[in-house]
Amino acid sequence: FGILLQNPSLTAQADEKIRIGISRPSPGFLPTVIAEKKGFYAKYGLASEHIAISLAIAMNALLTGDLDYAVSIAQPVSAAIKGMPVKLVMMTQDKLDSFMMVRPGIEKVTDLAGGRVVGISYPGSTSQSIAEAILRHHGLVPGKDAHLLRSGDDMGRLAALEGGRVDAVVGSPPLDTYGSKKGYKVLVWARDYVPLPQNAVIVTDKKLQQSPDQIKRMIKGTIEALQFIRERKQDSIDILHKWMQMDRETAAGTFGSLSRAYSADGTMTEEALQAAIEESLKRAKSDKKVPISQIADRRPLLEAQKELGLR
Repeated sequence: FGILLQNPSLTAQADEKIRIGISRPSPGFLPTVIAEKKGFYAKYGLASEHIAISLAIAMNALLTGDLDYAVSIAQPVSAAIKGMPVKLVMMTQDKLDSFMMVRPGIEKVTDLAGGRVVGISYPGSTSQSIAEAILRHHGLVPGKDAHLLRSGDDMGRLAALEGGRVDAVVGSPPLDTYGSKKGYKVLVWARDYVPLPQNAVIVTDKKLQQSPDQIKRMIKGTIEALQFIRERKQDSIDILHKWMQMDRETAAGTFGSLSRAYSADGTMTEEALQAAIEESLKRAKSDKKVPISQIADRRPLLEAQKELGLR
């Protein structure tokens, strides 16, 4: 699917087409969607289109030039560590938006001891890493004190809760809004336990060499969208409501849960980048040393921030 700007006064000046890959319509991708819908990309001469595409395919589509940008983090960091010529150029979500949601009667994480079950998406996923980190932080041993169960996507995990197959799930908004209507509550937020970023803008090394000015303009448009999210909350909720076809109550609840996770200005800290590298190496069961320069290039971002008066 693709989303194109419809306002002719905006598209008239936006003559340079860019395609942005996202895995699916999700609140996590709101920054680039707002940049498109509010004309921030058009302001910098870009006509953007969002493409829903699996992340594995997106990495190849970047290399073939079928995509110009992708929004993700775990997949591209893993690919870059393996030698694929892709780089992170800015953060759009510098904190995790995930949480642990539980059935009634569970008041603290240690209540999961005794063999209770936590629903995750699949083994090796970020949701597994989050579940394990939260359990360990509270002195529980994953797989011994509490078990992890593959339960599919967020709605599959909600169904597992309702069916009694799991006692808790790791998920992300709007699952908390849906779950609260059924009597489940968020026990803890992942961002308080796991210092991982959630989403970043990805480009190829080739694009960095051939189109540095376009990348900088794309970054500027995205930064303006991040500022819009912080300053124009109701307008942002309206866009989320329409884009994801959510009712307004769900959109407002989702935005409220997510607002702390969005980056303020795209900054990629050494701590966040190092955490992303370590998480990827842990999944790959590798102990090799990977420099930050292998997964990220901060030069276009720093230039964009400077030109916008942010540095």
